[in-house]
Amino acid sequence: MMVLNLAIVLFTALALSLLLSVLFTRYFYREYGRSLEEALQEATVLATKHFAGKTSRSGFERGLKLIDRLEGVHFWLLDPQGRLLFTTAPDLEIFPKPGFADQVIACLRQGRMYARVLTDPKDPSLDLMVAATSLPEGALVGFFPVADVKEPLKESIGLVWLAAVGAFTLGAVPTYFVARHFSYPLVLLSRVARHMGQGDFGARVELKRRDEIGDLAAAFNAMAQQLESLDKERQAFLANVSHELRTPLTSIRGFIQGILDGTIAPPDQPAYLARVFEEVGRLSGIVDELLTLARLRGGRLRFHWERLNPTAVLDAVVEMLTPLAAEKKVKIDFAAVGDQRKLWADRGRLAQIFTNILDNAVKFSPEDGKVEVNACWDAQGWRVTIGDEGPGIPPGDIPYIFDRFYTGSLSARESPGTGLGLAISKLLVEEHGGRISVRNRPRGGCEFTVFLPAAFEPSCPASRGKGETGGEGK
Repeated sequence: MMVLNLAIVLFTALALSLLLSVLFTRYFYREYGRSLEEALQEATVLATKHFAGKTSRSGFERGLKLIDRLEGVHFWLLDPQGRLLFTTAPDLEIFPKPGFADQVIACLRQGRMYARVLTDPKDPSLDLMVAATSLPEGALVGFFPVADVKEPLKESIGLVWLAAVGAFTLGAVPTYFVARHFSYPLVLLSRVARHMGQGDFGARVELKRRDEIGDLAAAFNAMAQQLESLDKERQAFLANVSHELRTPLTSIRGFIQGILDGTIAPPDQPAYLARVFEEVGRLSGIVDELLTLARLRGGRLRFHWERLNPTAVLDAVVEMLTPLAAEKKVKIDFAAVGDQRKLWADRGRLAQIFTNILDNAVKFSPEDGKVEVNACWDAQGWRVTIGDEGPGIPPGDIPYIFDRFYTGSLSARESPGTGLGLAISKLLVEEHGGRISVRNRPRGGCEFTVFLPAAFEPSCPASRGKGETGGEGK
């Protein structure tokens, strides 16, 4: 940026200096030519008086010398053949050569000769600015060496280029600071990005600016914070996966080792094999849930959209879980209010959402407890609330209830879970254009609310996410 700005300043200074040099050159030659013509006009008046007999030859010559001293213009008086009769500057030893005089006379024959630069054919290094006029007996030529013009012109152009150098030097200082003002934050961003590329997501760009660069730094820091959170979530995810898989694998290994080395007697082996089978089923469920969650987050889970009555799906889920609730002596009260409209949904995924929530409600309800399931339609869509009479959720855990592998801080649980069910339910609800929330009820227990908008329409109703199908999980 600095090099580019300096190049612009340098180009501007050069272009301006060249333009001023040309303008000064034209100005000087024009002004000196005007002075030459004015001096020649004065000399012509004297010559007219002399040839009219009003002044003597000596008076005429003294007048020419006076103009020479005052105006700095020298004169030649030529006869009709171009021979020199008189000059006001004999000390300069500049005399018209025959070829030079011929140029002057040729110009006079075409009319009055204005000031112009002529080169002495005998001395090409000698340039003269010349103006001449015809006389009754020859010609009067006013001249001065072009070197007289070049000296002040050279000084003026030198000042122009000196000013250009000064302008470039002065412009380089603010250009450097302006370039640094914009480039230094980019250097910081690049440095922090390299740290992040090496896995250090705690690095931040320390900038306190209120311009676009400051907005960029703030956005970059926000991204870094999100990446740091994702990295921590990834590490927690791996730790939780390892823990969840290690527990059933340890049990399976212990049971099988006991059977192989005879620690478990043959009569007891069927019971332990049944335990192994249960643990394998638990492993399969964890893997299915992980696959479902990964495909949901990657947008690769396949959905089969159809217009259906969601109340009928919820009723089927309640009917399926009623025997499980009866085993725990928990009653499920289901009530549906309002008309039976239809909306776009995936039947299997919708059943999975309510199975996860209702299964948790039954799991945490005490003996002889009750789970209340209420569904109703309003102007916006379909709303379902599922409340239990369990211990509720600690207020500090509510913001994390839908995080992966969240298992809460409850000390007493009848059966441990993987903490994936509610995370999957939340993503599935969002895929249906809805939202899910949870709160503690004043009379005890917690209440989940699922809302599905009636106006939701999938982008591809026939089948969305054609890539994969896979484990349903709860």
